[in-house]
Amino acid sequence: MKRIIFLFLAAMAMAACSNGGKGETVSLMPDYGDITIPCNIAPLNFRVTGVSTFDVEIKGQCARYGFKGHRGLVCFGLKKWHRMLEAEKGGTLEVTVSARTATGEPFERSFTWTVSADSIDPYLSYRLIEPAYEVWNGIQIEERCMENFSTRLLGDNSRTDGCCMNCHTSNGGGTSFMHLRGSNGGTVLNRNGRISKVNTKTEMSGGGVYGDITADGRYGVFTTADITFAMHSRPDMRMEVYDKRSDLVVIDFDSLTASDSPAVSGADFQETFPCFSASGRTIFFCRARHLPQPDSTSSMHYDIAAVQFDPETGRVGNDVITLIEAGQRLSFSHLKASPDGRWLMATAATYGTFPVWHKESELWLIDLRSGAVDIMKNANAYGADTYHSWSSNSRWVVFASKRDDMVYGRPYITHIDENGQCSKAFVLPQRDPMLYTNTMKSFNIPELYSSPEGYGANEVERLYKDAPLEQVSYRR
Repeated sequence: MKRIIFLFLAAMAMAACSNGGKGETVSLMPDYGDITIPCNIAPLNFRVTGVSTFDVEIKGQCARYGFKGHRGLVCFGLKKWHRMLEAEKGGTLEVTVSARTATGEPFERSFTWTVSADSIDPYLSYRLIEPAYEVWNGIQIEERCMENFSTRLLGDNSRTDGCCMNCHTSNGGGTSFMHLRGSNGGTVLNRNGRISKVNTKTEMSGGGVYGDITADGRYGVFTTADITFAMHSRPDMRMEVYDKRSDLVVIDFDSLTASDSPAVSGADFQETFPCFSASGRTIFFCRARHLPQPDSTSSMHYDIAAVQFDPETGRVGNDVITLIEAGQRLSFSHLKASPDGRWLMATAATYGTFPVWHKESELWLIDLRSGAVDIMKNANAYGADTYHSWSSNSRWVVFASKRDDMVYGRPYITHIDENGQCSKAFVLPQRDPMLYTNTMKSFNIPELYSSPEGYGANEVERLYKDAPLEQVSYRR
């Protein structure tokens, strides 16, 4: 029996070598072919499978650049890489990978990199989490510099009694929050370097969950929801997360007072995933008529709606406008407005309000001037494209996608031009391109911002264990 297995494996190895001569087993990981990249992005290191050494020639408008691959990997020098991008900014680079396979057969592949003059925000946060059912197990919030490969921890729940740690959200610079659950938990609020622990739960609402912050950092709008999950019996689906109830609340961070409106609260509708417009005078959100959960989860179809907000008084309006009706085949979530006021991005799935396990979910782009909707075919791919974040110049979006293996979410980047046309999405580059395969974690809820957070995991640990919980009062 052992001899049979040995012969089988030997035959498979010979077949692989034979195919390698035809170039069929030689491939590039990740797929960085024919993409648009920011002029300040970290090096696009990649691995070539099926060969050990290879040459990379990059031809630009200003010069030719040569690099060498060793052990199947090319790591671009950081200084040389950024000098090249700066020199070729606004142009197109022609990249050619040349090698010989183990059998001596030549291999060559050519593709292009368009170097956009639009830079991307230098910092990105995401939640590292195992894509399992113990959703609070082993969570870290990590901050990554987009211009190199440096990272640091903003939070680590192994240092906060294993509490759930989620939803790091920024207004692009200066103000941010993230939630810590558990006995000593609260919302970590960072305002221009000062962090505090705030209790967002008031007598008229539950604690804040999904949210957004005005550009000036004064106001936050939050979902208050009773969130739970259930396991699927279908083998092609893992689990369903749903809200038994949900409303919206606005918190004034200056006075720590909260306000709502009958338009965005009450038992008739469920509201979720709010975001402010660029001006701060409109709140976009998702809304569905209330149905008993979980029996009616597959019948929950969330529209995109809007309500006025007065930043001078902190009051939410009383008239809701439906922007896009979901109908019976769609449901919207994850709304984010572009900082220039032109676009609204949403995640579309077939039902419900938590699409990260819906393989069909994709990104939609709504033109707030004309009302036109673009289904972003260049950026989307089958396998759940969900949580997204705009860069401060409204030219880049980073989103979470499970397209690679249908299990692990990874940060993908797409360019949005002034006409709303998106480019082919590519995965966030890493020093070692195999990091995504070797790190058995999802990179969840990516969030772009312009300057690093002024705190880290040490400060969050002290805040969780020792800081008093500041209370938010209801504004009557």
